[in-house]
Amino acid sequence: MTAVVALGGGLVLVALLVLALVRPEVALLALVGLDVSNLNQVVADQVGVSPYRPLLLLALVALFVLLRRRRLVLRWSPVTLGLLVLFAGFCASLFGAADPAASQELLVSRARDLLYYLVVLGLVVSLRRVVTLAQVVVLVLAGLAGLTVVHEYLLGNSGDLFGLSRVPLVQEGGASTPRHAGTSSDVNFWARLLILVTPLALSLWAGAGRWRPRVVWAGCVLALLLGVYLTQSRGGFIALFVGLVTWLLLAGGRYRRSVLLLPVLLVVLVPLSGIGSRLLTLTAVTSSSTATADPSVVTRQRLQIDAWHMFLDRPLTGHGIGSYGTLFPRYDRLADYYTPVDIVVAAHNFYLEQAADGGVVLLLAWLVFAGTVLFAALRSRAVALRAGRTAEALLAVGVVAGVIGWAVASVFLHLSDFRAVLVVAALAAALDLRAGEQPADAVAAPVAPVPHRRLAVAGWAALAVAAAVGCVTAASASSTVWTSTSALAVVTARSGDPSTSYQLDVVTRGQIVPTLTAVVQRSSSLDDLAAAGAPADVLTVDADQSRLGGAVVVRVSAASAEAADGAAAAAVRLATQRVSALQEDYVLRGEPAPAEARTPVARWLAAPLGLLAVAAAALAVRTGRRRDDRPEPVTGTLVPQGRRSS
Repeated sequence: MTAVVALGGGLVLVALLVLALVRPEVALLALVGLDVSNLNQVVADQVGVSPYRPLLLLALVALFVLLRRRRLVLRWSPVTLGLLVLFAGFCASLFGAADPAASQELLVSRARDLLYYLVVLGLVVSLRRVVTLAQVVVLVLAGLAGLTVVHEYLLGNSGDLFGLSRVPLVQEGGASTPRHAGTSSDVNFWARLLILVTPLALSLWAGAGRWRPRVVWAGCVLALLLGVYLTQSRGGFIALFVGLVTWLLLAGGRYRRSVLLLPVLLVVLVPLSGIGSRLLTLTAVTSSSTATADPSVVTRQRLQIDAWHMFLDRPLTGHGIGSYGTLFPRYDRLADYYTPVDIVVAAHNFYLEQAADGGVVLLLAWLVFAGTVLFAALRSRAVALRAGRTAEALLAVGVVAGVIGWAVASVFLHLSDFRAVLVVAALAAALDLRAGEQPADAVAAPVAPVPHRRLAVAGWAALAVAAAVGCVTAASASSTVWTSTSALAVVTARSGDPSTSYQLDVVTRGQIVPTLTAVVQRSSSLDDLAAAGAPADVLTVDADQSRLGGAVVVRVSAASAEAADGAAAAAVRLATQRVSALQEDYVLRGEPAPAEARTPVARWLAAPLGLLAVAAAALAVRTGRRRDDRPEPVTGTLVPQGRRSS
């Protein structure tokens, strides 16, 4: 059976490769359609292999084909600049990362996502398939959302339809139906994804000229709305409402006037559909007692409070992307032992998650990225309206409304669908670039070349700054650091006596180990280690509570393995002596751990930061040179052909 599946998959890839050589748009649509809809994961669950990387390679082949045919178009966009700024924010969060391995792994993943965006944008712009890409995204997700409707009302939620329609949650408080997750494993993530594309479906419906396409897109809108309803996501209901109102206001005309009818529609729809009873479950958590509150909401509050405390501890650059799971047990005294978390350990709030991981720097980077996406979409809308291209203007409105709806839904969720957001960002960039093109039926008045070198100068300046930053970064990370991490268990001096079971329970009684940790920290300074005979080249020493809460972790770093081992032995000796000297019945037991080499994060970041700055500078220089060669009008305006006066 495995051989048959492998053979079938190979034949499909060969067929796609041939199609990519003949029709490069096939690679683009297959890559985006399967990835945005999470069908890659469904295939991986069924056959054990995800087609994402082969499809990405196929898209790179399509780019090469376009390059050979001299059809490849590389255009600079503010959205690309915003994404580069965001990636720089990811890199900056790794300075002082709490879990360097996890942060570096996630940064590599984000770099692959950046490549994904560049490939999608390059293919969309070169092939001029902006509308087609939006149509494919809407059709695939609307089809899957419609399948959840069939699963609920016709099939009785039997099975999961080979992973295409999952129902992971039964009927919860206030919900009218079981909660559907589509191809996702989480109902709320599925709701946010559908909210992201629902305004695009509305735009395709409103921009369709003939009645048959309008019927198709109207069916897609209905399927997406019902799909969001079947998730029974409270945050999804709120975000969908905000996104739809945004679309109506920006679409203008009769759509904007229809906002006045929304109160009447809500008065009828909310009680009859059960949305009102579902939203009312949010009010119980505001009471003084959590006994009547939804347990999932209470847990999310707890997770978000810990994220806020993480941010307050390192407000500038945070603890490193992807570090929340590692840090959570240290901040939450109930974690893992007294009241275990029964949902995914994450901030469950996109903004608090990014604040905890990357601080103010990463939040500002996200603001720049989102701002460039909205700016590009709104600018393309304005230009398209002036040119009379209503369909393109409406598609830009769909992008803006989808991003705003996604942002509202993210108040209740952490980041999970980054590449879906990048696809919408690529749509905004492509619409903006297309809107800037000269209409085909217009002829420019006499022109003269005008020098334009501001971007070129800015590019070389950015390159110089990048070189300086790279030199400083490399100089600050001139040697490898050796770290010893020793875990010292907190036990009682009479641990063999059964009568001391209460004293042994240091985990549930959450004040004991943090107190002893503070005692160890205060008695383990660099001066204390030097007085205890530790080598002179010790860099840092600190103490913290263990992840499970029952031990004190002593961490020492030095410039050499011998120094780290000697300092670790001295630190453990000092810690045990200091705790034993207290008038309490607790001692520390453990041995110093051997030192391990760890390359400083600063050195690891030098390459990606340098490449990022060089890429930005090169693109700016290229754009500046292109504008030098582009003639600009001296006088007059664009005059449509056929109306020119002699």
